[in-house]
Amino acid sequence: MNKKIVVLVHPGLPYRKTIKYASERAREIGAKLLLLTVFPEFDEPERVALAMHELASYETVSNNIEKDVVTFLERAVQFCLDNGVTVDTQVVRGGVEDVIKQMAKNTTTRLIVVPAPTKHDHHAEFIDTIRQFAHNMLEHELRCPVVSVLAT
Repeated sequence: MNKKIVVLVHPGLPYRKTIKYASERAREIGAKLLLLTVFPEFDEPERVALAMHELASYETVSNNIEKDVVTFLERAVQFCLDNGVTVDTQVVRGGVEDVIKQMAKNTTTRLIVVPAPTKHDHHAEFIDTIRQFAHNMLEHELRCPVVSVLAT
């Protein structure tokens, strides 16, 4: 069975220290490193809000977000290559919390590493996700630890 350590990378969140921490843990246990990024899915109220405020069509917004996510993932992969770290990548659609829960239930996942945002203004979703996992870990719902690395 192949062991893996999953690292969440997301546009706007620092990734260098997170990847370095995860790669050290992967070497220690002989695991592969997987960079995971999430394409957010807009629910119906969010789509209605886009239409009401005439920001742009849902398709345009979604395509722009996809481009940003892919570009950011490529930058993180290049960082790994520059530092001699071999990684696999995976892009998943959905909510961050749900995607991480799915990865944590996978029997090959040994650890999930997420960056701890240092600024609340545009990272509130991740702070809430980290809080949620802290609660879930106490209830033993997850099969592996979720570690947050302070990304200063």
